Amino acid sequence: MLPFDPMEGLYFQLFRERTASELSGFFDSSFWTRSVLQECHSEEAIRHSVVALGALYKTLEKMSESPPSSPSSAVVDPTDNAIRHWEVAFKHYSLALNSILNSNSQDQASQRMSLMATVLLACFDSFIGDHKQAIVQIQNGLRLLETLRAQRRLSFLPQPEEPVEQDLIQMFTRLAIQAKSYDMAFHFPQPFVIRLTPQAAEHPTSPSSDGGSPVSTTSLQIPEIFQSLHEARLSWDTLCEQMMRFTENMFTFTPAMSPMGVLPNSLKQYGAGFAEKLATWSRAFEPILISRSTPSKSSQEKTAIAVLKMNQIMGEILFYMTFSDTELQFDAHLQQFKEIVNLAMEVVGDEERRAAAKRCPDPLFCHHQPTHPDVFGGQCTARHIKPSFSADLGIVPPLFVAATKCRDAVTRRQAIQLLRTSSRREGMWDSELAARIGMWVMAIEEEDDGTDDLGRPTSNSPDMSRLSMGSPSARSIGSPSFGDDVPLGPGGNARWGGRRESVISTQGRRSIPEEKRVMVRAVEFDLRERVASIECGTRGLIPGMRDPRTRRTSIQW
Repeated sequence: MLPFDPMEGLYFQLFRERTASELSGFFDSSFWTRSVLQECHSEEAIRHSVVALGALYKTLEKMSESPPSSPSSAVVDPTDNAIRHWEVAFKHYSLALNSILNSNSQDQASQRMSLMATVLLACFDSFIGDHKQAIVQIQNGLRLLETLRAQRRLSFLPQPEEPVEQDLIQMFTRLAIQAKSYDMAFHFPQPFVIRLTPQAAEHPTSPSSDGGSPVSTTSLQIPEIFQSLHEARLSWDTLCEQMMRFTENMFTFTPAMSPMGVLPNSLKQYGAGFAEKLATWSRAFEPILISRSTPSKSSQEKTAIAVLKMNQIMGEILFYMTFSDTELQFDAHLQQFKEIVNLAMEVVGDEERRAAAKRCPDPLFCHHQPTHPDVFGGQCTARHIKPSFSADLGIVPPLFVAATKCRDAVTRRQAIQLLRTSSRREGMWDSELAARIGMWVMAIEEEDDGTDDLGRPTSNSPDMSRLSMGSPSARSIGSPSFGDDVPLGPGGNARWGGRRESVISTQGRRSIPEEKRVMVRAVEFDLRERVASIECGTRGLIPGMRDPRTRRTSIQW
């Protein structure tokens, strides 16, 4: 039994009571609320990781106090400040790393501890914005998991079981899928490319719909109707991973000079089975999706249902578009983009309402006023939501896809506005970075004769500072509003049904031609310094060819 000293005990208590649930996101996870808490009493690396995450959560809490040091206290503790908590977090992160490196034992129990610690440290790295180190942690964990499985196979058991418990496998699967989605969106260079399957020494002779040994070995069996949200989530995790492994496998059969992120249409036949699985999953989930409006559902469950559906819609769009070499075909998914935005409005609306009731129960004395203009020239209305971090899927990736791939002027702007309603870090996904990339791509595609769709001047190289500024009095058109004077949406928690109707000009509503559309080709960024370099260009272009649509920019925020 490893004892906590008094200071460590305070951070452990914070982790147990608040950080664990925050890391779980919108879905309950026994990994955070049970497994990790049990192991930190006997495993040094886990103990230090838990203290580090608790201190990091406290750092975020102190930094997001508004106004600083509220609520007021007569006694000020000099150690209770963001810098002190950050020092503790970094110290215990280093101790956790050293504990793993100094572990000489290679037995299964020690390797299981290393895998669990890898998950915790990858979350820490994502939390502070060091995505490259987070990817390294996940890559190390994938190699370790494959080694453990190989050892189990060599044991010649009749039916080799997983070398570690299922909730750890599930957690690591979700982390790997998340990292893979990040890689697919931002096109990282080597060595920061995530592979869900071990790299084979030689390519097989023909494509297969099986991507090889999965992160999760759970078989996919989609029922006629899901009996619980938990069952639906596990099923989606497995289906999502299978689709990612499939495309990963297919890319090994494409020539080196193939377009970035695009598979030849001739390979689509090998993925035909996924269309049926996606449709089956959606039908099985429909009763749960409808049930979110029932009074018996908690706010967390309503939100989890909406978030899972958003991510399923995104996964379906991106899978089908993998076989398309033109951005025009994204237009066929407009209704799905609108559904993503509507579901996100439910999530944000409910969060804002609950946060406002907690932080400012009397609206007459509310001091949380909007502090910065938004992309429309108005101001954010979801002003009570605090910055948050989750290790699980959320609303940022689907809204990023809508912001960069939906060319409907209203829907795209609503996606960007929702990304900017609060500071969110969902794994490695950062809401502000995603919003600013969406703003930049939108500005490029909507450039026309020196003015944008709202009649404001533009330049050949869109200025991100201009895009993010505007007159506070120029109220946003088509932006989300979460006032108390509008009805709840069908989820029973968001007021998206009452948002303003857009009066964006006819010029803003015209279709964006193919020759003006671009895709994100590379993003290099540092979330700690809040800087990013972005490159976009033509979809379906052969590498090495001259691309007249290539644009590059650097942003700071």
